[in-house]
Order: sequence, then structure tokens, then C-alpha cells
Amino acid sequence: MRPLLIAALTLAAVPATAELRLELVRESLTGMHCRYREYVDGIPSDEYVEDRQSCLSWKTQGQAGLPVLHLLRIRGRLAIREITHENSLPFAEDRDLETGTLIRRVPLFFNAKPARVFDPNPVAALNDTTLQDNNDAASAVPGSAYKLVELDNVADSGPLRGPHIALVDRQAPAIAPPDASASLFFNRNDDGFEDVNAYFHVDRTQRHLQSLGYTGSRAIAPYAVETDAHAGNLDNSLFLPSPTANGIGSLYFGTGGTDDAEDADLVVHEYGHALLEWIAPGTFSGTFNSQARAFSEGFCDYLAFSAHYAQRAASGRDPYCFADWDARCWTDAPSELCAYRPDSDCLRRLDSTRTMADYENSESAGAEHRNGTIWSSAMREIFHALGRDVTDTILIESTFGAPPLPSYAIMARRLIEADRLIYGGAHASAICAAMTSRGIVTAETCSIAPRGEWTHFQSVAGAIAIPDADPAGIVSTLTIGDTRTIENVFVRVDIAHPSRGDLRIELVAPDGTKVLLQQVSFERTRDVRVTFGVDANPVQPLSVLHGRGANGVWQLRVSDQRRRDLGTLLSWGLAFQFAGDAPLTERPRASDRQTIPVVARRHGAYDTFFASDLRITNPLSQRTIATLIFTPSGADGRTTFSAVNLTLEGGQTAGYDDVLASLFNTTGSGSLEILGRVVVMSRTYTRRGGGTVGQQVPPSTAATRRGGDGLIVGGFAEEGQRYNLGLTEVAGHEVVVRAGPYSAVVAPYSHVQFPVSSEPLLIEVVAGEGSVSAYLSQVDNTNRDAMFLEAESTGRICCVPGMAPAVDATGVSGARWRSDFWIAAAEPNGVEKLDFVDAVTGEATRTTMIVPTAVTGILEALVARTPAFGVLRTSLFTGTFHGTRIVSGNTSQFVPFVVGGNVADQHLVFIESSPAYRTNIGIVDDRPVYADVTVYDSAGRSIQHDVLLGDHGFAQVAVRVPVTNGHAVVRWRGNAGYAYASMIDNATGDATYIPGRQ
Repeated sequence: MRPLLIAALTLAAVPATAELRLELVRESLTGMHCRYREYVDGIPSDEYVEDRQSCLSWKTQGQAGLPVLHLLRIRGRLAIREITHENSLPFAEDRDLETGTLIRRVPLFFNAKPARVFDPNPVAALNDTTLQDNNDAASAVPGSAYKLVELDNVADSGPLRGPHIALVDRQAPAIAPPDASASLFFNRNDDGFEDVNAYFHVDRTQRHLQSLGYTGSRAIAPYAVETDAHAGNLDNSLFLPSPTANGIGSLYFGTGGTDDAEDADLVVHEYGHALLEWIAPGTFSGTFNSQARAFSEGFCDYLAFSAHYAQRAASGRDPYCFADWDARCWTDAPSELCAYRPDSDCLRRLDSTRTMADYENSESAGAEHRNGTIWSSAMREIFHALGRDVTDTILIESTFGAPPLPSYAIMARRLIEADRLIYGGAHASAICAAMTSRGIVTAETCSIAPRGEWTHFQSVAGAIAIPDADPAGIVSTLTIGDTRTIENVFVRVDIAHPSRGDLRIELVAPDGTKVLLQQVSFERTRDVRVTFGVDANPVQPLSVLHGRGANGVWQLRVSDQRRRDLGTLLSWGLAFQFAGDAPLTERPRASDRQTIPVVARRHGAYDTFFASDLRITNPLSQRTIATLIFTPSGADGRTTFSAVNLTLEGGQTAGYDDVLASLFNTTGSGSLEILGRVVVMSRTYTRRGGGTVGQQVPPSTAATRRGGDGLIVGGFAEEGQRYNLGLTEVAGHEVVVRAGPYSAVVAPYSHVQFPVSSEPLLIEVVAGEGSVSAYLSQVDNTNRDAMFLEAESTGRICCVPGMAPAVDATGVSGARWRSDFWIAAAEPNGVEKLDFVDAVTGEATRTTMIVPTAVTGILEALVARTPAFGVLRTSLFTGTFHGTRIVSGNTSQFVPFVVGGNVADQHLVFIESSPAYRTNIGIVDDRPVYADVTVYDSAGRSIQHDVLLGDHGFAQVAVRVPVTNGHAVVRWRGNAGYAYASMIDNATGDATYIPGRQ
């Protein structure tokens, strides 16, 4: 043990450093939710973080059988952890880092033990309202009120604890938890009874969550919550969040009157606060009159009602009476400090008739509980309509990713979105009925899905650093030339910051009117990525801007009011509903239109959460308006769609990260049609390794009709991959599609996707008057990286020359980049010649391949040297699919073969040079190429210019200046070719290939 301690002491001698780490990762049924936290000297200060994935740890190298060590703090003392075994049972031994003294020894194994509890309490179990606490007397409750149970996974010895709860003694009176090795059969007057009762109900609540799917990486509060079942003589209980670690905390149950831990309603209620704090730390707090705090209380009351409704229904007890045992202490002696009036029956009820008209704005304690009954009673109505499991799942899921201090209306709409994603919106009517009856939302606003009545404007300002602890902060402006009158306005804000509660955010209208959007709070969640007025509640109402003109200079003022961390304003914008704007009754049409076949904000297979970002550039010198139309997968897009208008200044590039959330306020997947003379590109990705891995998804360029030329696509066949075929209808008519052995019905303007093999697929429309584009998504099952392969037409002219950039070299990060090549054909059709032209020497190498074929490391096979980079050239045969990909580490980007000779200017978006990304711009052709390359920032200002000359058909340049939401234009001199960009994630090394667009 001593040599290990010396090694740890060496680590401890490093000078103190502070850094932010991604510690809090929450994965729910519908998405990934991340939080960050400050570490000092690489060590978290909370003593329970060793059970979390982000706990700092070292593993001994090269010596089999040595234990795994963890450096941690135990009540301020640095300690080293060693895993030992006794009789084959594991223990954790924590020793002082400096002296080696044993601080504690914790068993890491658990057993089931019989115990006696109330379920949920004597009044409800026996339906006997005459029972009284009677000064905590055992004789006050008959034996039939108890229930014999087994406590699962109880520690073998020491204070009672398990994987979800650890009984402790933190507050007076000093009552130690019962010994887990002893009998757990207690009467209610025994001190150990409350500990056992709390253990059982916390543990059972956690197991209910697991039955809903919240297990593994999606588990909620997967730690043993410290619980003091005898905490003070007051008739009150509470959950206290940890002051040092996001998402965790402790439970404290009062002993005044009826001991609170005897009533399962109160146990589950307080544990509900622990669940909310873990899901979204600090989000559901605020003042006593805040709707966020009232939601928290209503959520917890409902959770207890849901947990115990079946028991109450079985006994005949009033099912809507909350905490009916705790209320029965008014005959106790004064020394018992009962807080209830004589003849009290319930602490609160879940069949309240209160509506938002009864909402109390009092700042006094207790208002949050009374206001909470509005929410809990609405949830009770939904419970009766949908059942426990469905209602609980929708409610819990709605809390993931909630914005700062949300209003009731925002949470109601989040219920709708959760139901849409998990159950396809099957329960929207029941949810809206309950919420509208309480005045929480109106029928029109229950689910906000814009239908063309919103116009978005995005500021052209790039990423702006927010100075730390500077009340003056920063000011970003947005000039709007639209003179129409405002009906409604919403504010989209995207800020990266470790603790969003540090920020004050204010909007200033052109006439000087100020609206406070967010004030400083103790909310510790990372980032502000919300639309105020839609999914976040502004401090001051935006309705004050109603009736004013939109034109003029708008300001967003952001200041960081606390020290120690820095943030960045990434982007912001305004969405207006102008006076007279009404939702569209028919889908809008235009001559200039393009379709991105799929965008997403949803889970895929293997629990992979995908999201889509959008970049849109106005290539014109004057202002333009583009209309974006989202059609959910499987819906009839003629009637079911969302539409928004985007106003873009000349040369402006707007970026919408997570476009379904930021523009359409929705989730799921579907197609995205764009009307207007604009350049668009999307990227769909998942987060991995502190960055992203993903694929470019360009607008479709090939489609097929019934009786016309088909489409063909095929993947690069290899182990550990999955393949999905996507079909998108682009002409507005339902079609039946056959793709090899598969068939599908595709609704107008809609999208479907289903798993297939890697084999080449011939895609044809066999019924209907519509037109379909197709793609193959090839996903790595290990790292979830995806490639988007657009299907090619089988009717192109035979044997036209095609080209693609290729490489086999070591990059700036030390990773090897290599090109793979494949040809897919529905039927074998002879041989094909493939040339490689070296970009440096001009040397050409040719090989002949049998069709179909696939080659890993094509340049190594052709030229057998490194480094090598240049152009692959081949003849594109009819009825074949040609593909290349460039692989770096375990990530890849698909690079299509293209036809050169394009004389028009080519536009490239997703041009980024920042801490997160770097970008290269290249040109290729089968002849010498010569072009001007100009990089523009988001406002359309030129920031970098290069002249590229590729004597052998290839040239490439890096984007050297900082830029976010940039775009580039390639203008040809002499011979024209094909332009591309490659945007590389600096954290993962994954590259996204961006094809040039006219």
C-alpha cells in the first residue's frame, strides 16, 4: 500500500489548478443532457462522486491483479481508495492520502432483508380516519397496518444503506440508523422504523423509474441519497441540494407531530425533489411565488399520488388525499410540536379545482405548495386518462433539458413534445384538455407549431466573449428593416456558459423599451439555449412590445455577474408574428425549392441521440426571405407541417443548431423543404468524446418517378456497422416504393427510414404520382459515427468521368487519414478502370477492378507510399454506385464522386475555424484547376482570400482566420472543377464533407 500512496502524493504536489469538466451527463428516453462542474487539482469535493463516471481515477499499468485506485475527498480530507476482498466479498477501503490511516471501510455488496413498513400509511392501508399519532405510541396503530416486505440490496453490515439510499445521522436529535446486519422488524415507536420505511419507499420509487426505461446511462439519480430519517423536531421535511456538486443532495425528515418518514407520501414527495435536482440542477427553484418552484411541488405531490393510488383504491381510502397520516397528530401533547389544526384530514389534495386564475403571487412560504396543486391536479386528470406508466414517463421526460425557471405553460408544451417523441403524439388531446381546463395554456397554444406566421431574424454578430464578473457585459445588435407592427415576439438566445444562473440577459427595443429576459439566480445548469416566450419564461413579459414597430436596431445585453467562469454569446435572434399574420391553411409553394431529405432530434438504435444543425446563406446582395417547411416522418405534408420564414440580409449566413428545437419547437425526424434563392446544408450528428461525430446531409439532387429511371445506393460492407435506407417524397403525392427486397409507402412530402443490409439496392416507384429521393445512412455501432450516402440515378449518361479527392497521410493531430473506395451494382457488370493522379508529381496510376468491389486503403493499394494525396478518377457507369470515404482514426466522412467542369461559382457553408472546429477548402478536377477562394463571416464580410492552383487537378487550403457560421465562394479561373470543404471536429477528429453548391 505504501508505494501507491507515494505515487498519489506526487500527484497531490502539483500546483493548484482549476478547470471545468463535463461531469454531469444525463441520458433520458429522448436525448442526451450534459452539465459541467469546476474541479480544483482535478479532485471533486463531494464524497459521493466516486460512484459517478466522472470520478477522477488512476489504473495501475502493466501489473495484473492490482486494484483500481480513486483519489477523493472525505469530509475535506484527501483519500485514496483501494478495493479489497474478504471471503470473496468486495470492500472499499479509504485511507488518508498523507498518513495511510484507514478512514472508513465500505462493503460493496448488497443483500435482500425482510422488514416491516407502512404502505403507504396506516390511514390509507386500513381506510381508518380515526387513527391518531398519539405521541408516537406503538399502540396507536394495529398490527394490520404494517406490511411485511423485503428490502432489496441492503448492505451486509454497518448503517442501513443500499444502492439508492444511505441512512445517516446529520441533524439533531442524534439517532443512529439501524445496523443493516440486525433485524429490521420495528414498531413505529422504535427509532429504526422510520429509517426502514424511508429505505423501502425510496428504493421502490427508483425501481419504478427503472421499469419505465430509466436504467444504465439513462438512470435518474443513480446514487445512494443520504437520508436522515430523524432530522429535527419540526413538523417539516426537505431535500437539500449539495452546495458543491451538481445534481445530488440529501433528504431530511422531521419528527414533529407524526414522524414524517412514517408517511410514504412525504418520503416519495421529497425524493421527487432529488430526482428533479439530478435531472436539471437548480432549474426548478426560484422564489416562493415562481411557477418553476410551484411545478416542483406539484410534480412531487403527483409522484406520491401515482405511487400510492393503487393501494388507496384497494382499501377504499380517498385517493386524492395527500399525506393523510402525517396530518393526524392534533391530539398529541404540545411537546410533540404538531403543525396541524384539529380535524385535519390531508396535507394537500390532488383534486383541487384551482386554476391559474387562483395562482398566488405571494412571496410567503406555502404559496408554492398551494400553487402546486394546480399542476398536480391537472396531472391527476391525465393519470386517469392514460394510466400510471404512460403519465409518469411523459412527465419525467418533459423535465429533461428544461429551460431556466420554466413556467407552467412551458412545461405543458414540453409534456406535448415528450408525448410526441415517445408515443407519436397519441395522448396530446388528453394532455391539452387537462392543461387548458386549468388555464395553464389555451387550446391554440398548447402545442406551438408555427404554420408560416413567424418570421425569424438572426443577428450577424459572431461568437462574442462575455467578460467575467463585469456588470457592463456585452451588447450585440440586430438591425431589422421590416416596418410591420408586432403582434408577438420571441427571443432566441444561444450562450455557452458553465453556470447560466450567473447571467443577466436583457432585450432593448429600437424605441428604448427594455425587457429583462433572465436575471441572476442560483441556477447551476450549463448554457442558455432557449427561445424566451416559447420554452423559457422571460422575467418581464414580452407582451409590452405588442403593437410597436419592428424596424430599427435591437440590442441584446448580456452580463456575467459572478466570478470564476467565462462564457460566449454564440448567436441570437428574434422571431416575430406580425399583425395580421395567420397560420397557413395550405402548404406554401415556390419555384425555387430544395429538400433536405432528413433532419432529426431523436434517439436512434443503440440509444444514439441524433440532432441536426442547419446553415443557410443568402448568396444575393439584397435582403431575401426564405421559407422552411418541416414535415414529420410518416405525416401527410400537405396538411401536417410546420413553416417558418427567415429574413436574411445580403451575404448573411444564419446558423441554427438543433434546428428542430430552435426553429420549429419540436422533436422527432422528418424532411425539411426550403423555398427561396438560398444555399443550404445540414449536418446530423451525435455527441461523443467531448465533441461530435456525424454526417453532412445536403439537399437531394436525384429523384425517381414511376416509370422513370431508378436510383441505386450501396454501403461499404464491413463488420460492426448498421445500415438504414431513407426515402423522402418531394412532389406532394403518396407513392409506393420498392427497394430490392424491401417496400414502403411514403406520404406526400414525408420521410421514412428502415434498416437494410449493405447490399446495393435498386429503388423504384411502383405506384403513385409522386417523386422520391433516397439515401443510405451507414452507422458505426461502436462510436455511432454516421455516413450519409445519397442514391444516384441509374439513368445518367454512361461512362462520364467522375472524380473525388483522396488521401493517405498523417494529419496535424498525428492521426492517419486514408481513403477507401467501393463500387456497388445491382448486378455484376464487368470491370472498371480507376486512376489516381498524384497532386504533387502528376503521376497517374491505373488499376482495373471487378464490379462490384470494395478496397480499404485504396492509395496504399495503388501507389504503396505515404504521404499521398490527389484525385481518384473513374468512369461513372450506368446502374452503379461509386463511393469513397476518408477515414481518420475510427471516424469517417463520405466523399462522393462528382462530375467536374462546372463554370458557375460554388458556395460552401459550415465554414468554421474555432476551438471546436477547423476547416479545409479544396478544388478537384480531371484537368488543371485554378480558382479564387474567398471566406466570408456570418455578416457576409470578406475575411480571407486565397488563389488555388492545382496543376494536377487538386489543391486545398486551410481556413486560417477565426470564423463561426461562415461561408466561402469558389470562383473559377480558366478550367472549372468541383469545390468542397471538410470541417473537422477538433475533439473527435471526425470530418464532415461539404459539397459545393451553386
